[in-house]
Amino acid sequence: MRLTSALGAAGAGIVGLLAAGDALAAPMPTSAEHVAAPGHSVVSDDTAEAVVLDPANLAWLPAPELRWTWVDCPDGAVKVGCGHAWEIATPLFFDLSTALRVDLVQPPWGADASSGAGFPYRGFDYAWLTWGLAAKLSERVSFGVSLARSYSQNAYVDGLFGLSAALSWRPSTHFGFAAVARDFNRPSPDFVPSLSRPGESLPILDARYTLGMALRPTGRRDVELGVEVQYWQGSDQFTPRATLGVDIPGVGRAFGSAEAAHLPNDQRRGVVGTAGLEVHVAGLSAGGGALFGNGLGGNGTVAGYATASVAGYTEPGVPRPEHAAWIRIETTPSTRAHVALLRSLWRLARDPEVSAVTLVMRTEPASSLAHAEELADAIRVLRAYGKKVLCSWEDAGPKAIFACASADRIVVSPGGGVRYSGLKAQFVYLKGLLDKIGVRAEIVRIGPHKTMPEQLTSEHAEPVAREDHIDMLRQAEAVFVRNLSLYRHMTEERVREVTLEGPFVAAEAREAGLVDGVAFDDELERATQELVGRRVPYVKYEDETKAPRAFGAPGKVAILYLDGDIIDGRSSHIPLVDLSLVGSYSMADTIRELRDDAGVRAVVLRIESGGGSSLASDVMWRELMLLGQKKPLVVSMGSIAASGGYYVASASKNIFALPLTLTGSIGVFYGKADVSGLLDKLGITVDTYKTAPHADAESLFRGFTPDEERELHHKVDQFYDAFLDRVSQGRGMPREQIDAVGRGRVWMGQQAIEKHLVDHLGGLREALDAARAAASLPDDAPIVELPREHDTLLQKALALAGVGIEADGVAAAVEKLPAPLRSLAHAVAPLVVYRADEPLARIEWVDAEAWAE
Repeated sequence: MRLTSALGAAGAGIVGLLAAGDALAAPMPTSAEHVAAPGHSVVSDDTAEAVVLDPANLAWLPAPELRWTWVDCPDGAVKVGCGHAWEIATPLFFDLSTALRVDLVQPPWGADASSGAGFPYRGFDYAWLTWGLAAKLSERVSFGVSLARSYSQNAYVDGLFGLSAALSWRPSTHFGFAAVARDFNRPSPDFVPSLSRPGESLPILDARYTLGMALRPTGRRDVELGVEVQYWQGSDQFTPRATLGVDIPGVGRAFGSAEAAHLPNDQRRGVVGTAGLEVHVAGLSAGGGALFGNGLGGNGTVAGYATASVAGYTEPGVPRPEHAAWIRIETTPSTRAHVALLRSLWRLARDPEVSAVTLVMRTEPASSLAHAEELADAIRVLRAYGKKVLCSWEDAGPKAIFACASADRIVVSPGGGVRYSGLKAQFVYLKGLLDKIGVRAEIVRIGPHKTMPEQLTSEHAEPVAREDHIDMLRQAEAVFVRNLSLYRHMTEERVREVTLEGPFVAAEAREAGLVDGVAFDDELERATQELVGRRVPYVKYEDETKAPRAFGAPGKVAILYLDGDIIDGRSSHIPLVDLSLVGSYSMADTIRELRDDAGVRAVVLRIESGGGSSLASDVMWRELMLLGQKKPLVVSMGSIAASGGYYVASASKNIFALPLTLTGSIGVFYGKADVSGLLDKLGITVDTYKTAPHADAESLFRGFTPDEERELHHKVDQFYDAFLDRVSQGRGMPREQIDAVGRGRVWMGQQAIEKHLVDHLGGLREALDAARAAASLPDDAPIVELPREHDTLLQKALALAGVGIEADGVAAAVEKLPAPLRSLAHAVAPLVVYRADEPLARIEWVDAEAWAE
């Protein structure tokens, strides 16, 4: 009682604002209330308690929560909402959330009830069972309903059924509004005498209508002021309420409120105030406070309350102990998994509770050296924020070496090694195979640098292609050697000497300076603590869900993925060989969605594509041009953004490429496969009837005539001119200058910037920074990723059975296929994926192990 009295005294100032003059002791309007939620606002409360405060707010609940609240009223109080409440709430799917709550209401006897005047609900207890459902109608609007039924041995409050509905609107980060209709069906026909208005009666379950507004001056939840007005239908009166919420750094959140009952139209006034504090530690919270004021049943009456919760989200509060986090990588990340890994490392860098990060790599941590560059950058960001970084290997390859060179320390399993003896690039040529089966590829290209057709028409690279491939490999080696020299503190000459000595067992790798020590898995905790210089807890990293810091949806940055071969029509996926096909219709729909979404303030187009259909590329280019006219559009090139991939990128005037990104390849080719030889071998004949000589020019059953081949060259020139026009318009360069670096020539990112084909060297981190700056967004602006990934029917069925198959699981299965089979499937794609009459802007397939050992 000393604690609650002290809290009551602290809130006296709030009460005084509403209780002017000599306030008389007068009860709140009598109603079979739920247990109170002291201090919480109907506008902003996003906890499980929203099920009775404002069911629409359940839609903003970030993760599941279990909560208990106890309001303990003394005998002298007339406040009804006392007792225990338990609730569990969780988000569902399709922007739906639900909650279930049980109230055990234990009203005080009350001074009037003890007089023995026959007060009809003297000493009763009752219970409520409440279920709520909410839907997020948009990023700023939600709607919710709740159904409640009462249970009691007292006939007055047994079997009541209440129906409530609410609407929440959060138009900006500074303001939020709510409208709540509680028990608007007024379910009870029974009426009881009013204690405050003799001769009149009030319903047991009165309808109440609330309008509320909350203000956050900073645009964040740090400080919040709220005002609410509630209308009681039975007593025909209004009761205002003011709320205050303040985050206390390193502790939790303080709450206060003041609620007036019986305004001057009743000639009497009473006020109930609350003051309390909740302490937050990770997903746990606990707290309490006091209810006080003459509206509670007389001067000096004070009630106490306590609350506790366990949630799947965290709120600002008590810092957790400093610790080291570890992340285990067992499957080479896919495009989106790579971005997810980067974002996790960026979050760890900013986490003041993390002192070290251990990357336990049990496979290559990146699918290309370009992705390894981004991972190395994330490691350097960690170190820039004062974190120690340890890499652990079993059997490392060049991408692990490239990325982890930037770490503080590298250890390898004593029985493992380092598979590095130089870099390679492999290209698959199919002419010999096609000759054997009687298929001939007939292709016209813009120039000798457009080398993709050679994979179908030649047995080996022709001289120009050979020189281009060697140049790219030299570019990759130069970056690799420079990186290793800089961060492993070796001269470039020593790096090249070491290359000639590989591959290495663990001891040899240590002697060569590629690793710093050896360690088994069970020794990584000790190795991490030695790196930190003191004992710290060693825990697995788990992504945290945090309570929203702002109302509604603050301005967001979207990452739009263009990942795979570009095709006309709808996107699809060939799982056996992990071939992603990005359809122009699907991509155009997504781009238009982003253009029309006011909540998305900037877009980063992440390209991982070697191109494909020239027409599909042009459709995407047009939609992106329109998007860029409405909001900032920044391009981030990943491993490859070439040919059709570069075509699409040219819609932006702000392009980032990594030094080892494959880009350029400005050019097209056109052709088909002539399968007449195969049909001859199989004894198959085809009769063709046509109304014009060239009606079957695109047919697979014959080759091109000389006239048709000449016309094909003309078509290729036309499509190439369109390509040049698009790039010239986007880059603001003359066509002649684009043509000089075009005609199919592939460039590394570090070359492309010299040719003015890209604007900056940098990865996704720098592109996101540029997008946020262009849209005047803060560093912590939310990121959304599109297109949305949808599970297949098989994945959904297995998920119901408790078996999950994620994208990385598919990638892992694909990795088990023989590399030649994967290479063959990708190289032959132009013959089986695209129509015979389709002009292509596509780079040649580079083996997945390109730039590897």
